[in-house]
Amino acid sequence: MAAVVDESISQSSSASRVSDVEQRLNNEIQQLVKDIWRVGDPQKPQVPFGELFDDDDVQQHYEGLAATLKAAKKRGVVTYKSPILLKGAHDKVMVNLVDTSPLGSSPKETSNNVGKDELDELKLSGLDAKEKMGSS
Repeated sequence: MAAVVDESISQSSSASRVSDVEQRLNNEIQQLVKDIWRVGDPQKPQVPFGELFDDDDVQQHYEGLAATLKAAKKRGVVTYKSPILLKGAHDKVMVNLVDTSPLGSSPKETSNNVGKDELDELKLSGLDAKEKMGSS
């Protein structure tokens, strides 16, 4: 009987860990979408891998940007034309968001300006960062 209880506790502990990892990955992918809008071209949801990799906020947030991008690609969130992404060799590879509506809002929401303020704020912060990089 004790062995059955121990096995049950072990399985629930494993399920809890899997759930935690899954939640963390989902949070990173949501942040990745925001970072692509912020760092990339304000007119379209895409960014060169090198620009994304070199962004200070991105460097501080992700343990492994390439791994997060690969997970996002498997889930259909982003696309890029390379089997792997390595800094330097793949700096010019474009990372594109599949959902081109601002921050995952539906086209109907966008037409009603729901979420537009947040998108505009992200675009402006991305432009500000590009201006600062160009002036230094």
